[in-house]
Amino acid sequence: MPSGRRGGRHRAPQAPSAASRILRTTGAVTAIVGSGLAVSTVAAAPAGAATADDFSKLRQCESGGNYSINTGNGFYGAYQFDPQTWHGLGYSGLPHQAAPATQDAAAAKLYNSRGWSPWPSCSRKMGLVNNGPASVGSGGDVIEQAITPAEPPMTLDRARQEMGDNSYKGTVLSAQYGDDVRPDAFVWQAAMRNKGFVLTVDGKFGPQSQGIAALYGYLTRVDDGQPGAVGQSLWNASVRS
Repeated sequence: MPSGRRGGRHRAPQAPSAASRILRTTGAVTAIVGSGLAVSTVAAAPAGAATADDFSKLRQCESGGNYSINTGNGFYGAYQFDPQTWHGLGYSGLPHQAAPATQDAAAAKLYNSRGWSPWPSCSRKMGLVNNGPASVGSGGDVIEQAITPAEPPMTLDRARQEMGDNSYKGTVLSAQYGDDVRPDAFVWQAAMRNKGFVLTVDGKFGPQSQGIAALYGYLTRVDDGQPGAVGQSLWNASVRS
């Protein structure tokens, strides 16, 4: 890594690249969603577009493919984002706390803005030379910013299976997870729905879930020190009661 680079490995996004300007002017419309699902298809990806395999190689080089890695060096997650760049891309919290699909989408978003330059060492080491917009699809005809294949929709059975049981797993559910589909949030929402509260059960702990959590904490006189957040006390009172 070059020394003295402001912001570490990844600086905040700069002006759109030529590739992203071309996408806009040719009518290609892309969308990023926290679940890793993609986008609309209106134009064919140009030759040399970055592929899912390119990003897989990048992840392996940067972090061994570990989405939850935090070694204390100031860089986080599979793509080793620093907080400044992560927040500059519009995400909250820290990268290693986000779902894999969210990290993949962020990497694609940064790549589509600046190419491989935010990862100079690993892109050279892995021979990443494709410079078209990030794409996935056997025919190269899908312009996507989410690199991983879409996962099956979350269900209560799947959420419970991933949780293992209904015990609190140590992660406080709060606003920072509003864009991520989490099994613990799904289980908590389902429990609150069963108690008669009206809320969407989608695994995203957004404003609606925060409001219900704050209300339930007020009604039960149980809280975890932060209104609208679900920690061990409120989890036990709502899910395990």
